[in-house]
Amino acid sequence: MDALDVERSRAEGEQALQALLQFAQEQAGTLEAHEAEKGIFKRLLPIGLAAMKLYFAQRGTGDVGAAVTRADGMILPREKPLRGRDYFSLFGKFAVARTCYRTPGEPGIFPLDAQVNLPERCYAYFLQEWMTLFEVEHPFKESSGWFEQLFDLEVAESVLMEVAKEAPQDYESFYAQRPMPPEATEGELLVVSFDGKGVPMIKAEAVKLKAKLGTGEKRQKKKEALVGVSYTVDPKPRSPEALAELLVDPEAARARRPQEDVADDAPKAQQVRRLASLVRTKEAVMELIKAEAERRDPQHRKPLVVLLDGALGLWRLATKLFKPWKRVTFVLDIMHVVGYLWSAANALFGEASQAGKHWVQQKLTEMLRGRVGYVIGGLRQILTKQQLRKSVRETLGKVITCFHNHRRWMQYDVYLAAGVPVGTGVVESACGSVVKHRMEGEGKRWSLAGAEAMLALRSLKKSHDNDLRCIVKKSKRIARPVTTSPLWPTPQLEFDHAIAHTSHRNGRERWRRNKAWTGRNSSGQLPCLWTKNSGCAMSTWPLRTASSANRSTVACH
Repeated sequence: MDALDVERSRAEGEQALQALLQFAQEQAGTLEAHEAEKGIFKRLLPIGLAAMKLYFAQRGTGDVGAAVTRADGMILPREKPLRGRDYFSLFGKFAVARTCYRTPGEPGIFPLDAQVNLPERCYAYFLQEWMTLFEVEHPFKESSGWFEQLFDLEVAESVLMEVAKEAPQDYESFYAQRPMPPEATEGELLVVSFDGKGVPMIKAEAVKLKAKLGTGEKRQKKKEALVGVSYTVDPKPRSPEALAELLVDPEAARARRPQEDVADDAPKAQQVRRLASLVRTKEAVMELIKAEAERRDPQHRKPLVVLLDGALGLWRLATKLFKPWKRVTFVLDIMHVVGYLWSAANALFGEASQAGKHWVQQKLTEMLRGRVGYVIGGLRQILTKQQLRKSVRETLGKVITCFHNHRRWMQYDVYLAAGVPVGTGVVESACGSVVKHRMEGEGKRWSLAGAEAMLALRSLKKSHDNDLRCIVKKSKRIARPVTTSPLWPTPQLEFDHAIAHTSHRNGRERWRRNKAWTGRNSSGQLPCLWTKNSGCAMSTWPLRTASSANRSTVACH
């Protein structure tokens, strides 16, 4: 194919610009402002396409000389015909001509791929950023429609799915290098919290969740993702009576505020880090949140608050991991307590009864005053001294067992006096914003890999809104340059045995063993591969350099 021409690309851009200006001038008297804006935007795209062609025309084809020499002494001469590769930008798709160095039976090398850092796929990195921004908030089909509506681009749903899977590859390293928020923006208390949220799985994944079902038991269709949060907050002391009324009768509590001239000045969570995962174990998620807390406060100067609901498995892990912290407070979510009190009240007084409501507020006030044992004793007396139905007795038994098992983490009089938060609202909100709003819905079913990738993107999006574009991988391979051969003054490259391909199937490439490059030439340029039968080019390959043995997934263009 022919190389892109500078003058032709410039002429295309000037012609598109004239068409834009002519449209604005001629339609000024007939179109409304929003219609003119839409037409102008559509006519800006050809200008961007011409500018991208001009960029590649100026960069050339990657010609670095008559030949290059591999580290094993193999000389790869320059092929006469240029080899093309599609480049799919936000402005449209066009072909880029590249110089190829190869000899029969050996894979080809394309220096231009490294000179301009072409993506592994034909889709431009900037376009992949837009894909990620759309798909992290909207279903894949809807995101595909947005590209067609806004940019006249046909982006298949399958492409969006693959980009979503690949986008968070640098997720952990991104957070490891991210600077911590300024101390002035942080609260006095450091808080971590965890909760679970189910993700609907495709049938192939769902059948693995529980191999053997009990009698009358339905097959589970969701897999639980563990959601963790880390944040800081300022302490806010509260009275037991005021908090009990707010939790049981919030309308009455809010109606009294104007009369008593009391504002709702509850402290807000600061710098919330959210994390959700299906693949990691619960302990691994807790370890990551703990590492985040350590980065926030490496000297353990802030008091640490660990907030959980009633899951004893999470409590066992949390107490083990966070107990070494210098000053740590473990708190059972107060809403978990309120829920159990309402269960007992509904069993004793019936649902939606005023007597039950008054009973819940009274018992909750006692518990917030630190009299958990008194409330447990009262429930036991009701259970032993009154004639109750079997269902009521079972309900009271569950309530008593819960309070007894978690009693050590229910010192609410101490928590309220110190201004420690006692609710898991932040992590429950994360369960909704990170998991539910994107992962659940009509027809939504996920594979394990797809769900994990989307949860990573959602975690980043909801933690640091402006950093989502930074996670799109724009990697360059780094290999030790090799000195030029004095007998043949051409760039020299390191090679290794890897997997090469020569066959097609439904437009996808299949691979077999061959030789492949693993390095840059002496000018620091990373080549690319090409195979004789298909002309398929890769800007990444399973590599092994002098300092690394990392391998990466091969993608075709």
